[in-house]
Amino acid sequence: MSKCSIFPLTPLASVMCSALLASAMAPLTAGATSQGDFDDNGASETSLTLPTMNVHGKQLPQAGTEGTGSYTTGSMSTAVGLPLSIRETPQSVSVVTRQQIEDRGLRDTAAVLASAPGISMSRSDSNRVSFSARGFDIDNFQFDGLASPINNFWNFGATDIDSAIYDRVEVVRGSTGLLTGAGNPSAAVNFIRKRPLPEFAIGGSLGIGRWHQRRGDIDISTPLSADGRIAARVVAAYSERDTFIDHQSYDSETLYGVISAELTPSTQLTLSLEHQKNDTDGMGAGVPMFYADGSRTNFGRSTANNTKWSYFGTESNTAFVDLEHQLDNDWKLRAAYSRTEADYAMRYLFRGGYPDRDNAGMSASFLKYDGERTRDDWHLTSSGPFELLGRTHEAAFGWMSIDDDLQMDQYLPVPGTAPIADSRLDWTNGDIAEPVWSNVRANGDRTDIRQTGGYAVTRLSLADPLHLILGARVSTWKIEQNYFGTQRNYRYSDEVTPYAGLVYDLDQTYSLYTSYTSIFKNQTQRAPDGSFLDPVTGDSYEAGIKAGYLDGQLNAALSVYRTKQEGLAEAIPDTFLIADPSQQAYKSGKGAVVDGFDLELSGALSDAWNLSTSYTHFIARNAEGKAINTTHPRTQFKLFTTYRLDGALRDLTLGAGTTWRSGISRANTGSPNGPVDVSAGSYALVDLMAKYQISENIAATANLNNAFDKKYLEQIGFYSQLWYGEPRNLQLTLSARF
Repeated sequence: MSKCSIFPLTPLASVMCSALLASAMAPLTAGATSQGDFDDNGASETSLTLPTMNVHGKQLPQAGTEGTGSYTTGSMSTAVGLPLSIRETPQSVSVVTRQQIEDRGLRDTAAVLASAPGISMSRSDSNRVSFSARGFDIDNFQFDGLASPINNFWNFGATDIDSAIYDRVEVVRGSTGLLTGAGNPSAAVNFIRKRPLPEFAIGGSLGIGRWHQRRGDIDISTPLSADGRIAARVVAAYSERDTFIDHQSYDSETLYGVISAELTPSTQLTLSLEHQKNDTDGMGAGVPMFYADGSRTNFGRSTANNTKWSYFGTESNTAFVDLEHQLDNDWKLRAAYSRTEADYAMRYLFRGGYPDRDNAGMSASFLKYDGERTRDDWHLTSSGPFELLGRTHEAAFGWMSIDDDLQMDQYLPVPGTAPIADSRLDWTNGDIAEPVWSNVRANGDRTDIRQTGGYAVTRLSLADPLHLILGARVSTWKIEQNYFGTQRNYRYSDEVTPYAGLVYDLDQTYSLYTSYTSIFKNQTQRAPDGSFLDPVTGDSYEAGIKAGYLDGQLNAALSVYRTKQEGLAEAIPDTFLIADPSQQAYKSGKGAVVDGFDLELSGALSDAWNLSTSYTHFIARNAEGKAINTTHPRTQFKLFTTYRLDGALRDLTLGAGTTWRSGISRANTGSPNGPVDVSAGSYALVDLMAKYQISENIAATANLNNAFDKKYLEQIGFYSQLWYGEPRNLQLTLSARF
């Protein structure tokens, strides 16, 4: 028996093994072409007939992107829990690969998401960043497939994790309740961490940039056993920088270690630890939109609504255990557990209200928060093929449990220690004194959220070109919360989320698809009498055409979708809670509908040319035809491309890209003249890139972001303030890989 038939083969190994067999048989088959031939010494050669030999190997599409140089991936399982190619997945899916992260200099998770098709970013202040897709906030991340609910109000650093530890980021736009349970029909985002490499490798980079930016990382992967069955990898990164805002600076440190052990030929154990620490000096809010006379302000981008002593810091540590076992019938079992412990610290002066022309007269609130969060995440899955009616199909089963505990304590200044003078925007020195903080808890947020759910999904091969995906999830969701003195306790049990998808292959290049899933989303908004609004329910439909060109190296997709929701919270103008007039009152909306389409092209146009581009658009209206969710841009166009030159310039790669976003608006924004509607216009940003391969192992890259220094807004109207986007800046990076 040939060794080529003993083990499952990768495509490359299969080709290499077949080539070796052909080379080995060539002399034999040449000698068998005729009987009675003589060699140079006159010896007679006898013919030799070989038995037919078939080389078998299952060609699994490659999911990992590190080292491929690609802007796409061979497979992803974030949508339905089965490893499917982009063409085989009946939803809009995208990936930000390792090559894209490096080419564009995307230094953290926020930058990675902001570059992804269909995703928009909004910044509430210096440290709270949220993301949306298809008109809804993204409220759930995944890390290596394990769900991690995002708290956009208390940011524990999930948007600031250094990108050095990731192989790729997978994005599924639309409703993803099958795997994530309760949530908005926006997107599921899955951050896939790096794993140990089969051979020793070491790499790293050093970078500098505008505003005294300094960054470095090192990445070492090595086998720990002679046979390579045990391997480890360590990634460390550190960065620090000032910002375009006065008195404000960031620094972060990241440490990630992972060990992978082949316990048996069929069993793989992975253990990892991740440490992330972020510090912001000069933490602050946005700048006011209105003067006291009601006119609009026009501050410079460096204007600081902060103080020198303001601070925001998060520290998180995550332990991850992943055990996978491959059965003889090609079924795979997986058990994974993740434990995260995080700390939160913030102290700052919030200046609200409206300044006079001398930038004085704003309200002043001195605030301090200390908090901690723990999250336990369990994930059990099984997946594999099965035979039915003479055809091969696939199925997957899963169960997950998330226990998310948060305690946030608020502290106030000791009476008489806070400055009593008028609060003033003062970006010239920021020397307003810090008060003495009380050590007695004044108020806060204590929340315990428990989610459990199980799902089953199958991919049925109805015919060679036709596949049907059917699935369902049953979920339980419970919250117990004391939010600044307001108690919230409610539970939803046995919520069923069905899923259906159909994919028809027109030929080897094009596929048509359609899919459906239901929506369930709890709400914390209250009616005027103080009662919670009922959960949002609804349905999401999608259809489209996908194409895989150049053997899947270039993927294209066009999709149209409709999301229908009942009960979506809508603010009641000029109405507040009876028991607390400071809080906005809401009502359950009827017939909210979002219609839209996505167009995307990503991958390689040639060996030298990579491309990622997308155009996304949606319309969101309630039953009365009024636009809703207007703080999210309706239309986005994103493009980034690189081209490696040839000839004498073959070591030079040039790149360029643009991001265009339509305008946003916010209704009933506070102003000195009462509630008003505010808006920010559309804008386009242009980025440039150049990379020079100094040697086989060393490269230098320059990234010029916002090349034309466009002045734009990342947020408008939040607490009657706004936030400017980052001005033009240059990053230089020297990287090495051995």
